[in-house]
Amino acid sequence: MNTNKTTIDNNKNNSSVQAVDRALFLLKLIGESPSPIQVGELAKQAGLNRTTAWRLIGTLENQGFVEKDFSSKGYQLGYAVHQLLSHHDPYGSLIRRARRTLEELKEEIGETVLLSVPKHNGVLTIDQIDTDHSVRLVDYSNTISPLHCTSNGKILLSLLPDKELDILLEQPLKQFSQYTLTDPEDLRKELEKIRIQKVGLSIGELDENENAISAPIFNKQKNLVAFITLGGPSFRLSETAILQLHDRMLAAAKKIEEQLD
Repeated sequence: MNTNKTTIDNNKNNSSVQAVDRALFLLKLIGESPSPIQVGELAKQAGLNRTTAWRLIGTLENQGFVEKDFSSKGYQLGYAVHQLLSHHDPYGSLIRRARRTLEELKEEIGETVLLSVPKHNGVLTIDQIDTDHSVRLVDYSNTISPLHCTSNGKILLSLLPDKELDILLEQPLKQFSQYTLTDPEDLRKELEKIRIQKVGLSIGELDENENAISAPIFNKQKNLVAFITLGGPSFRLSETAILQLHDRMLAAAKKIEEQLD
């Protein structure tokens, strides 16, 4: 019997079990925290050095079990946890409070209206109310859309600190249509317009047949919590028509904000 090999295998198993144990403990700490928690504080509470904590948090984040909060830079439970806990709807309250405004906007404009929330790698659509027209937007419900070519995603990018935006724009920007902005400098110019106008536009950038406009929704603490988006096929909802909805979208977002705690 090769006792040396057995010892090595046991050490590997022990190391793997220890990593799993530590990762689960960090997940538990994040779940128990009343607000997003910083990695430094997690390391302190778990009795780990920061490097180990960063590595474990990175693994949990890659699997969707935790995600970074853009406002506090701390970590909170991710969408994967909520998928596992299907009986628990983390966005139910937000959807209920926004639904009436979404329905009013859909009836008034006659196009599809969406409610989405920011994620570390895109925007997640949590509610979609479709138009009565037979030709409409595809169903984005429960899907994550990219940041650089969507009207809500570009709003999120426009609100990021410069250093965080620089890191994101160092990565290649995927081209989804012939109108997608793939040059970082062109996108920066677009984001500057959004900071001034307070709404985001996507003119055929994700799908060349779809146009959309979004407005941000903030809570009473002035933290970004969601986006309201109106979109439709480009032959019916032209860029000219979308630009005329600027004030209406901001008013709808404001109305939802008034319903939030």
